[in-house]
Amino acid sequence: MNIAVFADIHGRVVLAFKLCARWQAETGQHIDLILQAGDLGAFPDLGELDKATRRFAEKDPTELGFAEHFARRDPKIEVMLAHTTAPMVFVRGNHEDHRWLDELERESAEPLFPVDAYGRIFCLKTGVPYVHTVGDETITIIGIGRIGLPEDSHKREDKHIQPYESRRLWDVGVDRCDVLLTHDTALDSVTVRMGMQEICDALDLFEPACHFHGHIGGRYTSRLDDNGITQVHKLADLHWSSNKLVREGSMGMLVWHSEEEHRFEVVDAPWLAEYSIYTWQHVEP
Repeated sequence: MNIAVFADIHGRVVLAFKLCARWQAETGQHIDLILQAGDLGAFPDLGELDKATRRFAEKDPTELGFAEHFARRDPKIEVMLAHTTAPMVFVRGNHEDHRWLDELERESAEPLFPVDAYGRIFCLKTGVPYVHTVGDETITIIGIGRIGLPEDSHKREDKHIQPYESRRLWDVGVDRCDVLLTHDTALDSVTVRMGMQEICDALDLFEPACHFHGHIGGRYTSRLDDNGITQVHKLADLHWSSNKLVREGSMGMLVWHSEEEHRFEVVDAPWLAEYSIYTWQHVEP
């Protein structure tokens, strides 16, 4: 199966789906699943924006793309979405409407719950395995949403991992997973005393083949985790670089057949240059 991977898209959900449709058109292959590593920008009510999102949106209105295009049905968006069939599965970042997501999560008994008007975008609960099957190929994904509570902080906010989510990670019911999808980094993996201990523990416990995350900005990076098994991929934000083109390393493709047979590569194709800050809304698949 083919799995597209993005990290921080901050409201640019339409762009992510457009890039997936274009990849399909260019390669003649089908995308079966889209993974998104938090900071989707899931704010259906603009009155609930956090301060950072509000500030960035003043300079770049695409930060508000979820509310504009996915909180209610839009015939033009339905036409665009029809070019793909893959669901988008995301974990919470620190820039989402967490109170709204909490309500939706409480109403769902499934690992995933839908958040958009079209039934194409699903939030993955922290610590609840999700199994995706295509034909005779199966992949198991465990997500850890939000960010870690800093050691020197005495106030747990909605953006921080909640105690019930931490507890749920130790009652998963599986010994291994194939992909760990998180927003934050593992504690101390990038910066001392920053990150999440739960991610460190999950990497050691589940020994996934791949770990995808975002949160810290910067270019795409890849490294082998200390467990000696997991390849850790930090995707670049889905945004525009200094030349006004889609940032390099912001879209990846995981070709998954089995734990023993899979590969991941960053999408680096000439057609990406067509998606500039000025033209992306007008480019068709």
